[in-house]
Amino acid sequence: MDTYLLKLNSASLAERAPIIQMALGDEGIFHYGRLLISPKLEELAQTEQHASIQRQVEVFCYGTYNEYNADNTLPQLTQPQLEKLKHLTVVSLASESKLLAYDDIKKELGLSEDQQVEDLVIACIYKNLIAAKLDQKRRVVEIDHVIGRDVRREDLEDIYTKLEKWAEACDEVLGEISTEIDTATKNASAKKTLDFEFTKAQQALRTERATEGVAASNSLTRNDSQFASEEYKLEEQRTGDA
Repeated sequence: MDTYLLKLNSASLAERAPIIQMALGDEGIFHYGRLLISPKLEELAQTEQHASIQRQVEVFCYGTYNEYNADNTLPQLTQPQLEKLKHLTVVSLASESKLLAYDDIKKELGLSEDQQVEDLVIACIYKNLIAAKLDQKRRVVEIDHVIGRDVRREDLEDIYTKLEKWAEACDEVLGEISTEIDTATKNASAKKTLDFEFTKAQQALRTERATEGVAASNSLTRNDSQFASEEYKLEEQRTGDA
């Protein structure tokens, strides 16, 4: 678009219309907001011959194929411009719904065959306008991603409202995540405390059992010694008697 705007700024009044028509047919351009607000375009639209050119650019900014067909004041489009407007119409449809029926696309674009719908959608995919899947059995297009189009000034407030609601929803989700994290942290801390107490109790039990084992061993040793002493005394007594 920069190239066309530079040409437009240095062009005479008579040279501006062809430059604008070339920009509208350029395969690599899908946003025309900067062209629409150009003072050079506004000056050209003041002339009787090109009175509808500003409206034509508006259609490429945020209009559709049906809107173009409904306006008899607009100039006839070239084939590249017509294809471009169809692609942009698909973008608008995809922005409104993630599931597009073949019949709805046909209605919006004046198509009669499913193959035409599929060819058009595939072209939009190759141009990176949408990321989508064709479901031929259900005759629908599943939209995964779509580029944005130019925005009308009167739509900005609505967009701002939607962004505010989205931000509020994000805050709610973040709050829920924070709560879950706090709960998980508390649970982890409680588990760590329980593990510590359990280990401590195990160690105390082992110590107690070890102490009891030593005591039992000492007691057995004393009994054995006492028994040996008694036997010695008895043996001495038998010897003396003899």
